[in-house]
Amino acid sequence: MTYCSYCGRLSRRCACHEAGSDLQRFMERGGQAYAPSRREAPYKRGVPPQIKQTERGKLKRRYKAWYAALAESNGERCANCGETADLALDHVIPIAKGGLSRLDNLQLLCSTCNRIKGKLAIDCRPAKHRE
Repeated sequence: MTYCSYCGRLSRRCACHEAGSDLQRFMERGGQAYAPSRREAPYKRGVPPQIKQTERGKLKRRYKAWYAALAESNGERCANCGETADLALDHVIPIAKGGLSRLDNLQLLCSTCNRIKGKLAIDCRPAKHRE
C-alpha cells in the first residue's frame, strides 16, 4: 500500500490532488505546483494525549531560542510564501502524526500558511536545512 506523504491517507482515498484542497491552496500561496508524493508506511496514528502535552510543553519552554535559531539560519520570513509579519513556529510533521518538538522538525510559517497547512506534513524549509 502507498500513502500520501502530505495527509497520510491511503493514496486512493487522498483528496490532496483535487482543486481547492488545503494542499492546493497552500502550494499556490507559496508559488509551487502540486507534485504527488508517496510513502510506503503510514504516519503514526493515535498519539496519546500525554505525549502531545509533553511535546507542546517542550515547544513552549524552548520557543524563543528555537525561533531565534530558525530566523537566523533561514531568515525571518515565512518558509512558504515569504511573508515577514505574524510568524510562528510550525512542526513539519505535526505532533498529531508523531512529530517531535525538535529544532530539525520546525519551520517558520506566517499565520495564514500555518492555518491552511493544518495537520499536513509539508516541509517548506530550504533544502540545506532538511534532515
